Amino acid sequence: MNHATITLIIIGIMCVMYIVDRFPVALVTLLGMLAMIYCGVLPFQVAFSNFGSTPVLLTAGMVIIIDSIIDSGVIVRFEHVLQKLSRGGEKLFGTAVLVSAGIISMFTNNSALVVMFMPFIASLSRSTKGKITKKHIYLPLAVGGLIGGTGTLAGSTAPLLANEVLEITGQKRFEFFTTAPIALSVLFVVAVCYYLFLYDLSVKWFDFDEVETTGKIIEGPDLNMKNAVISLCVFAVAVVCFILRPFGWDLGLVAITGAAILVLLKCVDGKKEMQHMMWSALLTLGSALAVADGFVRSGAGDVVIAWLMRVFGDVVTNGKFMVALFLLAGWLLSMFMSNGSLVSMLASVGVPLAVSYGVNPTPVAIACVMGANLAMATPVATTTITMVQVAGYRFKDYFRFGGLVGAIGVATAWVSIVLIYGL
Repeated sequence: MNHATITLIIIGIMCVMYIVDRFPVALVTLLGMLAMIYCGVLPFQVAFSNFGSTPVLLTAGMVIIIDSIIDSGVIVRFEHVLQKLSRGGEKLFGTAVLVSAGIISMFTNNSALVVMFMPFIASLSRSTKGKITKKHIYLPLAVGGLIGGTGTLAGSTAPLLANEVLEITGQKRFEFFTTAPIALSVLFVVAVCYYLFLYDLSVKWFDFDEVETTGKIIEGPDLNMKNAVISLCVFAVAVVCFILRPFGWDLGLVAITGAAILVLLKCVDGKKEMQHMMWSALLTLGSALAVADGFVRSGAGDVVIAWLMRVFGDVVTNGKFMVALFLLAGWLLSMFMSNGSLVSMLASVGVPLAVSYGVNPTPVAIACVMGANLAMATPVATTTITMVQVAGYRFKDYFRFGGLVGAIGVATAWVSIVLIYGL
């Protein structure tokens, strides 16, 4: 049995395990990587080198930098601004949360963002005596986080994974803000739609009782001006370095250096960070990168491309169609499986397909990223979406609201990509 066939069998088994959802995503992805090693598809050294790669170091470093900003009390001051907006009504507040979540999640993990804001929103719901409700705010929070997470290489693992596939296949990598115009276009359109009609639909659809909020009102940490200034300066310098790439510095090197500086200056507790680091996410990321590498090395991508040609014919060589195909594939498949691993697999097919027919691979890679992160129509689509289920959402609530938002996002992403890249 050749390596391409073995790889497709391994990935098929992984997809089934993702959908069944009986085992943690990190474990399934790691087992897939190990299977490729034992079957000779992927050399041991190559596979495990991914755990020290740019995406893993960038993710770990940015988690610590953002934690430092949160611990300094800066975010709580921002939440006070949102609290003032709540006086304008729930629709305006929900729109502000959606946009704010989208912008902030461009620089921090979207799941961490949701965890950070949920207690505040629950507290605000209690203090406003129902003027602001969790059931009408939690989903917009998650939606904003998912969309914004695609906007930079620091926002979520999806752009990082697509970026690595571009490098593996010898193509031009994303710059730090390559995906930002598409993500911001989607965020703007979804925010406008939310204010115009999506909020009103949610009021009609979310007809269940508000889940009671217990506990005291959240005040958050006191503002530590010294730590706040240092943390924000480190963050700003890191972003500037991400953009300018002075001396050819690697993004992961910049992020992990910034994190080390904050630990040394005691702006963040190093021991605490090690205990609460997102090890599961880092394990998934490193393993997914290795699986994508094996997919390309084995020739499995060529097999899938040949199959696509048989099914769709010459139309698959059209840039507009390619973008639509991978947007829809990411959107639909990510409803039931890990979006990080899915992005790796889709990009491993889409990028070589684009190159082989003279199409710019960058917009196709962006389509893989956007499609996978717009999966909102099921409660198991992503961790970010799953976490807000505590507000009492039912499957049909996700399907109607999340499905409609996702469809709007996919259409907007397609138009934006086609116009920006002149396809």
